[in-house]
Amino acid sequence: MTVKKKIFITFLASFCLGLVYYILVKFNEEPNQNSITAETEIRINSTDLLTSFISDETLANKTFVEKIIEVEGIVKEVTFFNNRYTVLLQGGEEYMCIMCDMKENQIEQIKTLTKGDTVVLKGICKGFLMDAILLNCVLLNQTNE
Repeated sequence: MTVKKKIFITFLASFCLGLVYYILVKFNEEPNQNSITAETEIRINSTDLLTSFISDETLANKTFVEKIIEVEGIVKEVTFFNNRYTVLLQGGEEYMCIMCDMKENQIEQIKTLTKGDTVVLKGICKGFLMDAILLNCVLLNQTNE
């Protein structure tokens, strides 16, 4: 193996480790706001939220990150992993969505959701990687399809 390949592999491995560390720190820190009692700062639909991050991530970060937002969208999927429910909302892009990590006290409401339901979720926007991320989400409204 040449020296250039070794340097490239070392750089790539370092970059990947740094990215994983950033994700763990950024998205596992405890939010200092309670999304249930805090006043909503922004109301937006899931397509517009995702489009904002795709078109100008810097501006979207300034506008949405660490803010309490209400997002209306169509349920793409409900997942349960590591004792956490996550609701994925369609965002107008096939491989991107809004990932809404639900509060633990929302389990009974989440179990009633099915693909295609229109919902309004309230949570704390944490940013955008491949999807927009909302934490501490609560279900405010649900319309079954």
